[in-house]
Amino acid sequence: MTVTMKPPAPTPAAMNKGQRTASRILDVAEALFAQHGYGATSLRDIAAQAGLQQPGLYKHFSGKDDLYRQVYERALKPMTDLMDAILAGPDDRFDELTDRMTDLLAQHPNIAKLLVRAAISSDAQADPVALDWLGRLVGYGRKLSDKAGVPSSDDILAVQIVAIFNMLFGFFWASPLIENLSGKPATDRPLMDMQKGLLRSFIGGMGQSGGQAPLE
Repeated sequence: MTVTMKPPAPTPAAMNKGQRTASRILDVAEALFAQHGYGATSLRDIAAQAGLQQPGLYKHFSGKDDLYRQVYERALKPMTDLMDAILAGPDDRFDELTDRMTDLLAQHPNIAKLLVRAAISSDAQADPVALDWLGRLVGYGRKLSDKAGVPSSDDILAVQIVAIFNMLFGFFWASPLIENLSGKPATDRPLMDMQKGLLRSFIGGMGQSGGQAPLE
């Protein structure tokens, strides 16, 4: 399957000083937001860990909300670009999709923690930015299922999407457990290859079963 993608983001070596600083701020913010949540993370904390004075953040981001939104945009826009390219193409085979999505998530593993946090949060702790991205990803899941020609009722499709979400994002969300059990980081190449194989097998099984759950 050949998919035309937008050019990748510049590598750190190709960035100018301002871009490298903004990228460092986003790295720190992503980690702190994932660890403490939006409300408990201050711009002062982010600036300190990024090696800046707080006013220096405003050279790159208009405020905390802008920074938070750009954390998601940087991590997830390449994934939605990939799915847009696949949906626009004539090929209905998705062999590379979960492999490439896994590689993209490995670049920003903390985004999985942010999305899982939002998915299980109460109404009082709702995270509109994360929930908007979750809604987009669910929408793509429905479109990809239709393109693959996998017939499903709404109930079965809901379970399929949640199962894929858990397998794809849960691998990175549970990275501390993976490292504790294996002694290696989740991004270790053999572990990543194993994860990709499991995802391919699971999605291939969905297609072969026609999306139907087994009867008791």
